[in-house]
Amino acid sequence: MATLYYNGTIYTMAAPNDTVEAVLINDGLVTETGSYETLKAQADHFVDLQGQTMMPALTDVHQHLVMIGKKLDMLVLEDMTDIDEMKREVKAFNTNRQWNNIFGYDENNFENQYKINIKELDELTEKPTLITRICSHAGVVNSAAFEALNITKDVENPEGGYFERDEDGELTGWVYDKAFEEMRAATVEDTVESISEDITRAVKYLQSLGIANVHTEDLAYYGDFNVPLDAYLKTLGQDALKFRVNLLTHEQVYEDVVQADKKYKENFVERDAMKIFADGAFGAKTALVSEPYEGSNDEGLQIHSEEKLHEMVQTARSHGDAIAVHMIGDRAIEMVLDAIEKYPPKNNKHDRLIHISLLRPDLIDRIAKLPVVCDIQPTFLTSDMPWVEEYIGKARAQYLYPFKTLHDKGIIMGGSSDAPIEKVNPFLGIHALMTREDNGAVYYPEQIISRFDAFKMYTTEAAKIVYRENVQGQIAAGYFADFIVLDRDVMNVSPDELKETKVLKTVIDGEIVFEM
Repeated sequence: MATLYYNGTIYTMAAPNDTVEAVLINDGLVTETGSYETLKAQADHFVDLQGQTMMPALTDVHQHLVMIGKKLDMLVLEDMTDIDEMKREVKAFNTNRQWNNIFGYDENNFENQYKINIKELDELTEKPTLITRICSHAGVVNSAAFEALNITKDVENPEGGYFERDEDGELTGWVYDKAFEEMRAATVEDTVESISEDITRAVKYLQSLGIANVHTEDLAYYGDFNVPLDAYLKTLGQDALKFRVNLLTHEQVYEDVVQADKKYKENFVERDAMKIFADGAFGAKTALVSEPYEGSNDEGLQIHSEEKLHEMVQTARSHGDAIAVHMIGDRAIEMVLDAIEKYPPKNNKHDRLIHISLLRPDLIDRIAKLPVVCDIQPTFLTSDMPWVEEYIGKARAQYLYPFKTLHDKGIIMGGSSDAPIEKVNPFLGIHALMTREDNGAVYYPEQIISRFDAFKMYTTEAAKIVYRENVQGQIAAGYFADFIVLDRDVMNVSPDELKETKVLKTVIDGEIVFEM
């Protein structure tokens, strides 16, 4: 059945302010655009937009979808600023599972950057409990959690992580990076069915925000990789819940996933690059930097030796795959660029540089010459800037998130949230790109991105990252019938109004999947 959308402001994203009067869709694709009078005879069904704004559906190129689904059903601390309130919430929280999992602790929200410790957490709950820090690279546990895993103060630090200790050598409860990952893995009690519920919950929320496609990394955190992978294949698809996912494959399970040779669902559930971690995060001072953090000799955490990093890149290349690397600090970025220059991607593919938070002019020049794209998180800018300058100093801070410089070098950037680390709403990311403003403070305004270029990062540029630029990200004949209807003209309202945008309708594969 052919459906005609008309009588609205329909932005195609082919060029700034490019609009069409009507859009005809059939069998999940846009068949033609043009005038209402020209197309109406071909239509069986009509959708009158009543003057509203329509544009291509949005893509988030880096997030953790399953974790979003879980977060929507768990205690979240990220917006709490009162220590006593936080403790009351933790004490009251309980589930019917063996572990209590709590998300979103951020010491920067509390006075004097307060960090709860193991003794305080023991007073709040006797049940094994893991509180994940907002960055998902660290967390704090109680004594019951250590006891459940037979961990004592003599435990050795894993490569690429550590158990924090006080001056007496006692465990503080805080665990970082690989040590944190080991703790988190121990809390898993998931099945294909429970993960399917998490996926469904997350997808319906994402659809309500105008998102039709996400690039997500979930396959190493919920037991055997088959559990989340089978849940995706069961839950999503053209004949199931309509949503598009590209699955980055964590370094720990990459070869197992490749060898499993699952039957994926083209354009709906597809395997993507090998995901590698090069360092940690700024919040925990585990991002790997080339010069020490201010007031210390600490340069952060190197997750892998250079030899190990090169081995993983070669493994990906042996399967014809690209890599997608988490890199926050400039030294981590430098290491990854060294590896890509030595072992470039094959088959006209490009590697993905995730976060690329702290850069230097020499690194930017090298990136511009390589077959790489960048998965950026614009709201990292507004989350980090109030405090990160204290960690790295003003001179280095000017090279944090230099989006305009990267754009002017012709580097492809896709917009994303890293949700649930940050809020997933894409209009917040677009606002950050356009203004670099938060609570009245503007951070390095020379790096502001134009409105159209900001929207491109969530549409046409995002499509390039997964090699779909000829079928996704625009409203044009032959493209996916994926688009959104909005309550305001997002190309003309003020930046502050843009942040408040509401999605009235989301269409994926020609089907209305969300309607307010």
